[in-house]
Amino acid sequence: MDIDRRGWRLFQDLNNAFKRDPNIDEFDFIPVLEPRNNKSPIVLVEHKLGLELWCVKILFQYSYRSLMAWRNKKASKFLAPQELSLLTRSVVLINPECYTVWNIRKEMIESGDISITDDLKLNSIVLTKHPKSSETFMHRRWVLSRFIENHLQSSQGSTCSTGSGIDGFVSIEGIDLNVDLAAQNQLHAQNGEDNGQVGNDYHKQMKLEINVCTSSADKYPCNYYAWSHRTWIIQHCYNCSTQVLLSELQTSQSWVEKHISDMCGYHYREYLLTTLSSQKHQLWIHFSIQYTSLMEKEHHFILDLISTYPGHETMWYHRKFVFSSLYDLHSHISDDDNNERDCESNLKKTRLEIDYMELFKTELDSVEIHGVKSSSIPQQRFSQNYINWLNRTFKVK
Repeated sequence: MDIDRRGWRLFQDLNNAFKRDPNIDEFDFIPVLEPRNNKSPIVLVEHKLGLELWCVKILFQYSYRSLMAWRNKKASKFLAPQELSLLTRSVVLINPECYTVWNIRKEMIESGDISITDDLKLNSIVLTKHPKSSETFMHRRWVLSRFIENHLQSSQGSTCSTGSGIDGFVSIEGIDLNVDLAAQNQLHAQNGEDNGQVGNDYHKQMKLEINVCTSSADKYPCNYYAWSHRTWIIQHCYNCSTQVLLSELQTSQSWVEKHISDMCGYHYREYLLTTLSSQKHQLWIHFSIQYTSLMEKEHHFILDLISTYPGHETMWYHRKFVFSSLYDLHSHISDDDNNERDCESNLKKTRLEIDYMELFKTELDSVEIHGVKSSSIPQQRFSQNYINWLNRTFKVK
């Protein structure tokens, strides 16, 4: 009974903190193992919420047991929807892997007791403490699907559905996705000050989603769930728009340069490049960009990283992808030349239309000079493994 009273007081303190500051944008535990003085263990400073570690278990047990008693119809008193919402918030802040509680919030969203914007905001706060929570990202995708559906229904003359990953989504022609990551806090503040505005602004919400993914990836290395969510956003919210793909290719480059050993960043770039390979016509017609030039630029980018930061194996894996793609492109060019060759086309051959065998030799020489002869022992080992892979994969002696 004493634990319930303490839990109830902590629960009220947490709710009061959110009332005092609706713009809370970060949450974490404070490493205080025992109560100090006679002060609340819930600390709120500059939109940052902290919970002293000693009270985490007490608060969680009170909130979870109250919620499950209601769920199993064993509660001693009626719980209003608002109190249920507060209880679920308390639980997921501490343990976001409790999918039952997320499902309760789904039911409340469908019944209108929780707004989509409020739920997305809480979800963002949870991810500041638990950036690799799979259940949180899964729930966020479900909520975003409802967000898109509501936006489409409110659009004039729109009868589209969110059931398609290719057709049926909002047109985003002319959008610019170069989001300044430093503006994340400002977007959160706007989210708190005017929820309706953000709820009706599709593009602003999608930019916020990209920022949430970036923040989660920064907080936890090799964050597969954050990058998978980012990929989902590109596919389902932006329809793999060519302009968005190009913008993401540009913005993710700076992220990769700061996280050179994080394979997820390279894998995301591989996804972008692979998707762009099916949009070569749009690339040329709308942006005057050849896909082969993108791959060559990526090749120069990874070579520069390898020479600047020797001894990181992840970069060599990405180099394999880039060279394989380039090799296939030049092999295709060579085949086209053999099938449709005339004097004029020979004279107009560009730098990109070199023989693929020459490309292989150039790559091999580059590895010999900048890898095998490196002073870094790991770099030498990775270089030799790469050479073995080249000879084995492309069967060149």
